[in-house]
Amino acid sequence: MISTMQQSNERNSGISALYETYQRPILAYLTRLVSDRETAEDLCQETFIKAMRAWSRHKPDASVSAWLYRIATNTAYDHLRRRRRILFTPLNDSNPLPVSDPTTESHIDDDEPVQAALAQIPPRYRVPLVMHTCEGRSTQEIADAMGCSNSAIKTRLFRARARFRQVYQG
Repeated sequence: MISTMQQSNERNSGISALYETYQRPILAYLTRLVSDRETAEDLCQETFIKAMRAWSRHKPDASVSAWLYRIATNTAYDHLRRRRRILFTPLNDSNPLPVSDPTTESHIDDDEPVQAALAQIPPRYRVPLVMHTCEGRSTQEIADAMGCSNSAIKTRLFRARARFRQVYQG
């Protein structure tokens, strides 16, 4: 019983240290991905809850940063998929969609052209672009976090920059 309590305390201290170290960068990363601070805060909490639940399955020799960014990226992808499904699924074919004021999630301020351009780039390109440009992550770190090869990330970055330029200037 003592060893189980010790393991629990060690796990909690490890997760606390993880939270202290990565909460701010993960929150900033998620804010850039979803373009909404409140939603990003919720996703950040969800990320750390998932990390806490999966802590025992984390490989000690693997990069904690890449592992945590992978969880955050997947959490953001899930949110964006749910939001897209909710925004674009008609209630039924006979009733038109209600017209209402745009919410903070679906509306991007006209004073933020960079955020508007980022929002128009598909997540598979936006994520590496934000991680590389804003977070300063290497292509290998991004590849580890996204679960793909380094060359795939380089290709995605190239395409992301081209699409960003096209959207931003267009």
